[in-house]
Amino acid sequence: MRTHIAEVLARESVALAVVTDSAELARWRRQVVEELMTPTSPYVLALRETCDARARADFLDQWRELIAETVDRLARSGAVGDRSHAADQTRRADVDAQKTAVLILAALQGGSALSRIARDSGPLNTALDLALVPFAAAGRNVPDEKRRTDT
Repeated sequence: MRTHIAEVLARESVALAVVTDSAELARWRRQVVEELMTPTSPYVLALRETCDARARADFLDQWRELIAETVDRLARSGAVGDRSHAADQTRRADVDAQKTAVLILAALQGGSALSRIARDSGPLNTALDLALVPFAAAGRNVPDEKRRTDT
């Protein structure tokens, strides 16, 4: 029987492999937020699994690496962000894929924990907004009306 961790890594491997531009990044983001806001989702269960510390660390390392590969691909392609501003061009060129992947993973885990407690996707979306700053103009990721589940 496959574990929740294996299922998440398999899904993320496929989902992140197709992220080559801002539209695909936004699609991935929406999907992962939906998963993390669904209490019975394999994503939620994988993050809650009480397996040994080494297995949990391996899971997070593998997910971070999938995210880092995507960040690196996006940064090198210049396919995301607002191209009309020179500062955005520089910001994309200066993106450290490993550090950005850690930030995104921290936003996913911490944001989802806060969102579950609040029963509101707002904290998760806010955390992802900040983690994805190098790839999008401020406020473009998710419209405000889609951030709250209790409107």
